[in-house]
Amino acid sequence: MTKITAKILDSTHLELSQPIFCRQGNIISQIIPDVVEKNVEDEDNLWRKASENHFLAAYDEGDAIYDKL
Repeated sequence: MTKITAKILDSTHLELSQPIFCRQGNIISQIIPDVVEKNVEDEDNLWRKASENHFLAAYDEGDAIYDKL
């Protein structure tokens, strides 16, 4: 496995920091961290904020059983 960095050119294109030696048409995997950028329009991050609020609302203080260990 090789780890390299890439610059985001647009929503579908990356510029790799170094060449990769694979045949054209081969499929590779990449991991994209879930990061909310501060300079992105609020509408773009609205689903992430809603998801976080829904997640937090699903738990009650009484559910914190792991805190009692």
